[in-house]
Amino acid sequence: MGSRRIAVLAAAAVAAAVTAVLIASQGDGDRAAARPDAFARGPYLVNVGTDTARLRWIARDGRAVTATATAPDGTTVTAADGTFRGLRADTAYRWTARAGDGTATGTFTTAPEALTGTLTFVTFGDYGADTDGERAVAATAVAQRPRFLVTTGDNSYLAAVPDLLDPNIFRPLRALMANAPNIGVVGDHDIVFPEGRAALVGALEWPGGGDRFDWRYGPLQFIGLGLHGDAGDVPFLERALARTGPAARFVVVHPPLKTGNPVLRALAGRRVAAVLSGHLHAYERRESPTAAGLPLFTVGTGGAAASEGNTPRSPDAAVFIPPYGLLRVDVSARRVVFRYLDAGGTERDRLERALP
Repeated sequence: MGSRRIAVLAAAAVAAAVTAVLIASQGDGDRAAARPDAFARGPYLVNVGTDTARLRWIARDGRAVTATATAPDGTTVTAADGTFRGLRADTAYRWTARAGDGTATGTFTTAPEALTGTLTFVTFGDYGADTDGERAVAATAVAQRPRFLVTTGDNSYLAAVPDLLDPNIFRPLRALMANAPNIGVVGDHDIVFPEGRAALVGALEWPGGGDRFDWRYGPLQFIGLGLHGDAGDVPFLERALARTGPAARFVVVHPPLKTGNPVLRALAGRRVAAVLSGHLHAYERRESPTAAGLPLFTVGTGGAAASEGNTPRSPDAAVFIPPYGLLRVDVSARRVVFRYLDAGGTERDRLERALP
């Protein structure tokens, strides 16, 4: 790690510690005034499968919570410890959670068993900073009605600290995560404090602790490589790619993969739809001769401000767009369409490919 990166992380640690002290010093009455409803956090989705879905929350005053999910035909399922079981595949449900006299609602759609229609998800990273930009990106994401959200690291600024997770993530993204689970990887800012990282990945129940994972949404496979994306990840990547069944595969890693990276060499010629990254606070669409024909997307545009002079355009970038925005991905049986939408919802870039 270079001296500049060490300095950045040291500054992040100091700033986060100061912010945490300020938040901790607020009285409970102040927090309740800001959030008068029955839930101090959420409820929010952490996973959706073909026949299950899971909600989490923090209820005020330890209130008991009852959660139900209702299918279009009126069939109702009650959650046990936040988990709905016995759901129907590829079905839109509306959930309701009640705590005392407080009620929260949202939706989710279970995964299909096969890729017969179109599945939509959104992705962005470098977002958890409690900014108007983050809130605008989240609102645009909600409008896409995605099945889920894939985040590409640096989820809390300037660092992941337990007391910062609500103002940085759970409040700005509350409406989004009430309707789409957040599946992601950690970035540099998320690992400054071990307890912060643990709180982040624990609250979101991320597979692999936000590092290496093989997560499925029905026929879609997401292979997480976490913070590095280097030679040490190649054995895991190759094992995940060898597994049969997925109709479409995506790789998620925090830093953009540069030409010559061993991960790109392992991906060359493989049936992978795209690599999704963050870290750089801009949107870029690239390709590399190391894995010709594989789209490489950087979407570090979730709302955290770019440092002055530290967001240069990559030399091989076909498209470069500064913050803020998200990548919408529509996957069908034959094609995948990638659309970069700015924070106002305007399409700024589009790529359509045959599904490999």
